[in-house]
Amino acid sequence: MKIEDNFDLFVIGGGSGGVRAARFGASQGLKVGLAEGWDLGGTCVNRGCVPKKLYSYSSHFSEELKLMTSYGWSVKEKSFSWKRLVDNKKKELLRLSKIYKSLLENSNVKIFKGYAKFFDANSILVGDYKIRSKKFLIAVGTYPKKLNFLASDNIITSDEAFDLKSLPKKILILGGGYIAVEFASIFNGLGVDTSICIRGKKILKGFDSDIVDNLTEQMQKKGIKFITGSFPNQIIKKNSSSFNVIFSKSVTKKFDVVMEAVGREANVQNLNLNTANVNLSKNNSVVVNDFFQTSNKNIYAIGDVIDRIQLTPVAIAEAMNLINNLVNKKKLKFNYNNIPTAVFSNPNLACIGYSEDEAKKKYKKINVFKTNFKSLKYSLSKLNERVFIKLITKKSDNKVVGLHYLGENAAEIIQGFSVAVVKGLKKSDFDKTIGIHPSSAEEIVTLK
Repeated sequence: MKIEDNFDLFVIGGGSGGVRAARFGASQGLKVGLAEGWDLGGTCVNRGCVPKKLYSYSSHFSEELKLMTSYGWSVKEKSFSWKRLVDNKKKELLRLSKIYKSLLENSNVKIFKGYAKFFDANSILVGDYKIRSKKFLIAVGTYPKKLNFLASDNIITSDEAFDLKSLPKKILILGGGYIAVEFASIFNGLGVDTSICIRGKKILKGFDSDIVDNLTEQMQKKGIKFITGSFPNQIIKKNSSSFNVIFSKSVTKKFDVVMEAVGREANVQNLNLNTANVNLSKNNSVVVNDFFQTSNKNIYAIGDVIDRIQLTPVAIAEAMNLINNLVNKKKLKFNYNNIPTAVFSNPNLACIGYSEDEAKKKYKKINVFKTNFKSLKYSLSKLNERVFIKLITKKSDNKVVGLHYLGENAAEIIQGFSVAVVKGLKKSDFDKTIGIHPSSAEEIVTLK
């Protein structure tokens, strides 16, 4: 067995957070190593944000084709190749993975190909290597949670959804979080008969209720079916392309593919954390303090594995905060307030700050401004694509504490306005801002 023992920091996991921590740490003079058994870039690059957004782009073109005729265009023949989309996605992800590798190598980070596990409280094993380091960072992310059904081995998750051999005719998606909603929009846009099943009454728990209701209505108009207040009792695989899904009262529905999108679990099962004296929570996420330190003072953790806010930019920002504290010997807490969020549904949704219900609990009195309109882009067509905007302020000082946007390019729009919200600007500052006409975003600065 080979011994490596000269690292200041060793990162376990080559996803967005781990790579950023490794690169930034190395730039600050630390001797850094990193272990990754999968493709560099982690879930976000390989089975998450990036491929999902690419597939989302693809799913929108069917609607764009309908819209074209309103503007004088006609397409005589149209066809879609699922295989071509999958193949092109694979090429792009390979390109990105190579970029991640190059970035690490150019930063003088030593890369170990393989999955790490702790040997004891101060060392890990990676392949033929036993590695010691002054400090370790766990950044291994999460994996899709699976429920216990009879046909569970044949039920897909988001991991498998990107590489299906063929596009199904009819799909059932279990779950109502952002992953379920995004994939429902993708498959629906690609022509698949799509149903979402949730135990509760509404999708996207934690988002503003008005924006959720408006999104649900528009998804239904696009043909997506919602099965609410119910969940399967049994799922039985009938043959190579058929599932019987049995609901309460013995109601049975048939689907070509069943997909679970019911949450994610910390990817810690093979890390041997007991040996390293690292404590886990009840849901098996790594327990850390305000400075990302685990119960072992020399081991830290960031990103989805700590189960705070599971977003790629958050993991990257946590990495920066951690390295700054380690290098500069400071204790600066990470600020989780006003983190902008997007759901790449059809239509897109994005927000920052409090929902109306949250704002009511936080402040004594609030003001709510909202609008709902058909965007100019769709004015020549029969398509009823609508934009919904909601702005929430504290009544005491008129400070903007929540902004919610449903419509095309929602993420791009909210990203810009996030600066204003983070800065603590007031509704009067928004009112002073001249809108760009004609645009949907101008409504944000003209709300009355």
